[in-house]
Amino acid sequence: MAKAPDRCNKCGRIGTMELMSERKGGFSGGKAVLGAVLLGPIGLVGGALGKKKETYQCNSCGYIVET
Repeated sequence: MAKAPDRCNKCGRIGTMELMSERKGGFSGGKAVLGAVLLGPIGLVGGALGKKKETYQCNSCGYIVET
């Protein structure tokens, strides 16, 4: 899990960012092609690996940021 932002980028308040949702990225064609070039057929699996994304919202002003 990524660290929550310390400060809201919009209102500047500290400690108001709260985790709203988490999701994993889907298939990436670019990563699959790069993996295939570097590692052959096994590298195609790399396209299925995604980055976990977290969405935080400021409890004070409602600003939303995705990490």
